[in-house]
Amino acid sequence: MRRLENRPTSRHICLTHANHLPRNPSDHHMSRKEQFLAFVFFGALAEDIRSHTSNAQLIAHLAMAIPEEKIPHCPANAAKVFLAYCGGRTERPFRWMLSL
Repeated sequence: MRRLENRPTSRHICLTHANHLPRNPSDHHMSRKEQFLAFVFFGALAEDIRSHTSNAQLIAHLAMAIPEEKIPHCPANAAKVFLAYCGGRTERPFRWMLSL
């Protein structure tokens, strides 16, 4: 089998990361806090539907009180940990949650 010039030789193609592409000034990218709140709200809503409760609004209200600079680097993981705390699956809050 002949290799074509300027083609990657492995099956994994190296793609340019979205962070390195030029951005259009009119594009809106969600802030870390917006991402965190979206993950928290939809996670809490899914838990409400699963367990027939109505805590999503209260959990989202608590999450809104956390300042953006206190939210860890990965909003999805932070939301998972926050929801575990709100659901009673962790014993104590993490330091970044205590800025409420």
